[in-house]
Amino acid sequence: MFGLIFWSSLWVVLLCEWLLQRNYCKFKKNIVLGTTLPFEAHDDTQVQQILMQFKKKTDLVCLFLAIPNIAGAFIPDMSISLICGSVVLVLDLVLPIAVFALSNQKLKKLKKERAWYLPSASKIRVDVSTIISYPKPKMVWYLLAAILCAVLIVLQPAMWWIHTLCVGIVVLSYCVAAFCYRRKSETVDNNQELTKKLSLLRYRMWNRIWIASAYCAVFTSLSIWIMDFSVPVGLSSIILSALALGGVVIATEMQTCKLQERLTAESGKEWFIDEDDYWLGGLFYYNPNDSHVMVNARIGAGSTFNLASKGGKIITIFSMAILVGTIAFLVSIGLEDKSNITMDITENTVYCENGNTRYEIPFEEIDQLELIEEMPKNLWRTNALGGQHLLKGSFTGNGMSDLKIIADPTNPPYLKMKTTSGKYYILGSRDPNTTRMIFMDVCGRISVGCQ
Repeated sequence: MFGLIFWSSLWVVLLCEWLLQRNYCKFKKNIVLGTTLPFEAHDDTQVQQILMQFKKKTDLVCLFLAIPNIAGAFIPDMSISLICGSVVLVLDLVLPIAVFALSNQKLKKLKKERAWYLPSASKIRVDVSTIISYPKPKMVWYLLAAILCAVLIVLQPAMWWIHTLCVGIVVLSYCVAAFCYRRKSETVDNNQELTKKLSLLRYRMWNRIWIASAYCAVFTSLSIWIMDFSVPVGLSSIILSALALGGVVIATEMQTCKLQERLTAESGKEWFIDEDDYWLGGLFYYNPNDSHVMVNARIGAGSTFNLASKGGKIITIFSMAILVGTIAFLVSIGLEDKSNITMDITENTVYCENGNTRYEIPFEEIDQLELIEEMPKNLWRTNALGGQHLLKGSFTGNGMSDLKIIADPTNPPYLKMKTTSGKYYILGSRDPNTTRMIFMDVCGRISVGCQ
């Protein structure tokens, strides 16, 4: 189930990339493929050829990427699935953008050859931001989201830090919605009424995205709580929450672009705003003369960063680090799932370790010892990691309020021990014979009965 949902999320990423790329082929605010062109160029034969070639290449790349995205769902091993999925995710993100950047350069080259530029004197801007009344974000919706996350802190105190983080995401979403939007008018031509409509449209869509972000944090917090009852359901809920947020963002972006396309269908006939020189590859904003760190994206409802500013560089590097860290985390989970479990005895103790986690139980503290052939059902994780082939950390359930586990849930048997202090341990080597030999050895060294 987890594998299917995980790979389904990659299908959604690829589908979103394809939809956005195709959407770039439509003129909005006189911009197509990140290039500003006058109205007369919209139906130019060479422009249309470049757009057609871009569509074909995008379709071929996405079709090529669809093969591993579909095949990955049938990988039975979770660790291999996560590692392969991380590689596919990178390709899903990078290859379509590469196609866009190459097509953008072709279009800019044609623009230069045709001299589709306005004289410098004609490049005027009409900024009516001072007379646009932007609505304020409704705090009540964010307050409700924060309260819901706070309730889960009470319901699941062991994971208080995650629920507190979700509260922080809600607060951050409100702050970004209210204070980080650049209130720059969406000037396309000298039609000020059009400028007002475009400006208010973007701002409304901007608020919609951050409301969705706040409630994604709520559902993520709820999913963490659900993991106490069912890890697969909890993990699947987290992925579904992220997919839902992505769906809202993409739907909002597509709706915004569609309205921008319709509202600006007749613009660019006399003069138009041309900022191509500040947009590297049609995607990245670099303007040393602009002191703003965050700027509005050229089309759609989103924002981006000014790479010429110090803050823009820092945020971009931080964002890239998060992306790399996320991919590295997925790979590490996959590798850890098959990592070695060391189990042995010393003169006075039995121990088991995996990675940085090590449990040692002195013989004199063992009150009960038995060899079990299957993992107890309905265990709740309080502070644990693991996947298909590894359980590691603290659990509760089945009358065991303090249970520590290091074992492969698919590879019995396991040592189940109760100490004189009331703690429980379930330990198991990946080699069944090793676990059985250690059980027999420990039974010969302790005075209590073995089962």
